[in-house]
Amino acid sequence: MRFLTGAALLLALVGTAAADPANRGPLRFAAASSDACFANCANENASCKRVCPTTLSTPCLSSCDSQMQTCRQGCLNR
Repeated sequence: MRFLTGAALLLALVGTAAADPANRGPLRFAAASSDACFANCANENASCKRVCPTTLSTPCLSSCDSQMQTCRQGCLNR
């Protein structure tokens, strides 16, 4: 009987510890880091598109989009 009570208590404690959001610190940091990287890529893309001249806008915008794709790929490879 003591063994079953001890096992039930142990399982309850392990389940509670596994459900604790504080134990997921490194995962949250990684998610925040990649979110920051993607946000940086979006800011760089917006800055790039702002400086595109109106006469050559299509090639310039394509270049900005290409740079953003490269930047986002770099975020995924981290």
